[in-house]
Amino acid sequence: MTFNLPQRATLVLCSMTALVCIPARPQQPAAPAPQVIQTGALNAPTGVLTQDNQWSNLISILSNKDLDLYIEDPSSDAWLARNAQNFLDRGQYTITLVSFYKTRRPCREDQIRAGFDDAEHINACDGYRYRIRQVAVDAPQNALTLRFGAMVFTGGTLDSSSILRETRTRGFDGLDADSQKALSDTTKLVAKQSSSYEARQHNSP
Repeated sequence: MTFNLPQRATLVLCSMTALVCIPARPQQPAAPAPQVIQTGALNAPTGVLTQDNQWSNLISILSNKDLDLYIEDPSSDAWLARNAQNFLDRGQYTITLVSFYKTRRPCREDQIRAGFDDAEHINACDGYRYRIRQVAVDAPQNALTLRFGAMVFTGGTLDSSSILRETRTRGFDGLDADSQKALSDTTKLVAKQSSSYEARQHNSP
């Protein structure tokens, strides 16, 4: 997604000796960060921009005193069209997750887990309110792969400098208890919605 801002005024370079100002070459304005999360009351996330560049409602899947975890709505036709058959055939699906930080602690833990344990990245949690991730899940193999992850500011805009992409697959047993339960509940919901979608497809004229 690319958005263009009005071009900033041309900078000038002034000679300190001759006091002559020379117009500098126009600079390409930096693209503003895209909004990837829609928010509601008390900054709670209500929608997420998905991999197909469409907004999806969010479904709460986990809540504790430090964070709430949401997933994109797996009952939407757009999501089911991409994932239902693959899940029914292979037990695999891809889904977007959103962490809503209610305290700074889980943000700092996520930064450290990602290898960003320096003061600059830890202190950046003062401005972050969300984390967005796209994960590929292989339920029969009890494995998942983080395809995309990034931090998101309070207003719902992406911090492009925080983007992570991985191809490494990890087992469910490497997750904490809350994450394992959230993943298990997500897979159950995916199974229910995928079966319903297949039935509707077979019964459609």
